[in-house]
Amino acid sequence: MTIMSKLIQWVGNSLFMLLVFLFVADPTNTILGLKTPVFALLLLYSLVFFKADWKNIVYFIVPVMTVMVSLVIAAMQGSHVDMVALKDLLMSFAPLILLMWAGHYDIIRLSIIPVAVTATLVLLLFWTIFFVPDLEGPIYVFMGEHNDTIMMSNRAFLGFEVFCMYPKSTAAFMPVFGLAVYKSLTKKKWQYILVAIILLHMFVISGTRSSVLLPVLMAGVLVFLYCRNGRYMRYIVYPGVIVFAIAFVFLLAMLLLEDDEPSNLVKYAHLESYKNLFEANPGYLIFGQGPCTEFYSLGFRKMTLTTEWTYMELLRNYGLLCLPILYVILLPVYRLLRLSVKYESALAIAMAVVIYLVIAGTNPLLFSSTGMLVLLSAYSYSERLKCKTE
Repeated sequence: MTIMSKLIQWVGNSLFMLLVFLFVADPTNTILGLKTPVFALLLLYSLVFFKADWKNIVYFIVPVMTVMVSLVIAAMQGSHVDMVALKDLLMSFAPLILLMWAGHYDIIRLSIIPVAVTATLVLLLFWTIFFVPDLEGPIYVFMGEHNDTIMMSNRAFLGFEVFCMYPKSTAAFMPVFGLAVYKSLTKKKWQYILVAIILLHMFVISGTRSSVLLPVLMAGVLVFLYCRNGRYMRYIVYPGVIVFAIAFVFLLAMLLLEDDEPSNLVKYAHLESYKNLFEANPGYLIFGQGPCTEFYSLGFRKMTLTTEWTYMELLRNYGLLCLPILYVILLPVYRLLRLSVKYESALAIAMAVVIYLVIAGTNPLLFSSTGMLVLLSAYSYSERLKCKTE
């Protein structure tokens, strides 16, 4: 590469890192408010200086066209569509346009510093509040005024109350965490080990079941896959895996079956509401109710546009038309699993994306800038490994 080519790539990488930082540090776009201008600048820069792979635009067109077709069906059914929510939904797909340059940006590696910095800032806030409790009130008010960019709450786990704190983008840290754990095991570089420790700490203080348990599970699986072929490891690793698996399943079952946990009660009430809706309107299973439409939920005891059950929302809104959207979401996982035969790191990233999709299944995260960042990371990583193979 010439000096000019390196400079062009460096500027592009810097812009992408800034965009990732805005996605993870200010996911609600209420503190800095720079996501749209930085995205537009990166898009323009990429158009001018890099060759676009126009076939990848299909991954942006497919979900947008699905929404538009469902919008027509909703109008034919007489369903009321919230236009503000519809605009936000369509805007959430915009980052997928950057897939046209997926081969030019190593998105997961470019995400390491922004994600690590964001997690470190949250950890500093957490421990500051821990040692100076009087600051909790002002910080809580500030976050409340900025759409709860960082969530703060006291939650009960198995009868114990703990203070939890996490950014709304926490689940989107998974691809970086997956790469950091893999590189910590294989390269043993202190930078990756430090990032893995920081992110694991971040997941633990988040206090949500899925964000605490699933990253630990993934790290355990990667350690097992790396250590299982050691000379004496089978005498240590295999019994350890069995004990860990039993403890994990037991703990998960206890947490899910807590009758007095408010979030459990709300989620299960939502499921009852979906059952009632589909029984009264079986056609919704085929054609959907329409994007950004309301239904009555027993969980909230009022009409709502969306619940935490992301994939049930896909079915309610689009019916069978959700399949093209699911195709776009699952395709990079399939590609990574195929590439994992030759590249072990692809398996780590695939696991991270799957865990993100599981977490997003019970949180309204998928159709947001952070959800699109995870998809961009997965597509980019698979694209770059594919180029290596060829």
